[in-house]
Amino acid sequence: MRTLSGKDVRRIGDGNPGATNAWIASGWLVGSISMLLDVFKAAIPIWIFTNQISGSPYPDYFLSVTVVAISPTIGHGYSPFLRFKGGKALAPTWGSWIALTSGMAFPVGVFILGLMHLMQRNHAITVTTCLIGFIIIFSIINTQALLIFGILNLLLVMFKHRSEYQHGIAFRGWIRI
Repeated sequence: MRTLSGKDVRRIGDGNPGATNAWIASGWLVGSISMLLDVFKAAIPIWIFTNQISGSPYPDYFLSVTVVAISPTIGHGYSPFLRFKGGKALAPTWGSWIALTSGMAFPVGVFILGLMHLMQRNHAITVTTCLIGFIIIFSIINTQALLIFGILNLLLVMFKHRSEYQHGIAFRGWIRI
């Protein structure tokens, strides 16, 4: 995104090269483009792969789908082009889930993320809750590959957000506990 904004987003915010820092550095347009590119860099190859092998008696289907699905997220979080210091891998996570669920992760994610943002402020807790929801909902109605991918994806995202968990749940002012 340096090409569009002239700014190195790794010097902004929390220092990771993700869409949030692109948004902070250069505004909603560059941030949105960055997010969409990150979503699609995961969604498109996963969609192509799953549509190429769906219905075929491929012996290692679950393993193959899991590897293809988790690869963009690992590549984003630990980019060899950035000395293995990448982003928090949320946009490619979103793209992976959207591709693996034929788009159903989008409305489910909007609902869970929206509800969690209404109730509390800790972004890591919000994202973790959404991923747990994805694992529960989509593993029941879909394949074993989603369960394996979901657990690996959850662990990766939790590791990338590990410093944010120390703050715990930060309820909004309108919630009295």
